Amino acid sequence: MSHETATGFALPRPERGLPLSARLAAKGSRFLARHTRSKALTLANAVPMVTFTFDDVPASACGTGAAILEHHDARGTFYVAGAGCGADSPGGRLATPAQLRALHANGHEIGCHTYSHPPVSDLGPAELLADLDRNQRFLSGIERGIAPRNFAYPYGDLSFRTKRYLETRFDSCRSLLRGVNEETADLGALKTCPLEDATIDRAEILAFLARTVQTDGWLIFSSHDVEERPSKFGVTPDLLDFAVRASRDSGCRLATVADAIALARAAKTVRGPNRRVS
Repeated sequence: MSHETATGFALPRPERGLPLSARLAAKGSRFLARHTRSKALTLANAVPMVTFTFDDVPASACGTGAAILEHHDARGTFYVAGAGCGADSPGGRLATPAQLRALHANGHEIGCHTYSHPPVSDLGPAELLADLDRNQRFLSGIERGIAPRNFAYPYGDLSFRTKRYLETRFDSCRSLLRGVNEETADLGALKTCPLEDATIDRAEILAFLARTVQTDGWLIFSSHDVEERPSKFGVTPDLLDFAVRASRDSGCRLATVADAIALARAAKTVRGPNRRVS
């Protein structure tokens, strides 16, 4: 599969044509990134937490998705790749600078998704730094107060090297590794639950929430567009509303990524690092 554009959703695997040694090295690097925790957060929060995130930020997520969250007095985290802003994508047209400005003004968190949406494992250190800096300049040009502290890997692609760098630059990096963040979260590769009509139903959403409540964990939903006929990686307004309502009804606290990290850190300070909250 070839590289996608900045508005693509599918995971590229350009290493297919590389020598066997290079492919094995890439595979080993991804394995280390997923299984080596070098930036940990103890989840001592008193109540389970749920976060709703959107990648690339299609205009429908910025409009319909944000409105559904706001209806439930909740806010989300929207990971922006500046190069695609206002362009067409598999999930419909992406949000314009004006829509992102309004999103920020309404209290939603703006996160970083790189500028040009590359698989970060393909970039050298200088290339990655330049791309991240360009996205920051783009976002601060929209609104001076936008300074993303949290990151999401484009395509969910990560390597050990890039993970170690990105977790020093950002407070957290959200992956596409499926699961609930429990007891000790890996801030370099936070787990997620894809909120997509094509891959999940109401029963599975409730199962994820039950696990989150059982463990006092942190569940992060991820999606793209919010449409009546969503893309393969999007969600219908009805299913998003169900997930938000179910999260609230199960006793979970709805929080942005930044707020959830702050809540966990504050609880750890108050309760002490070794106390497990039941």
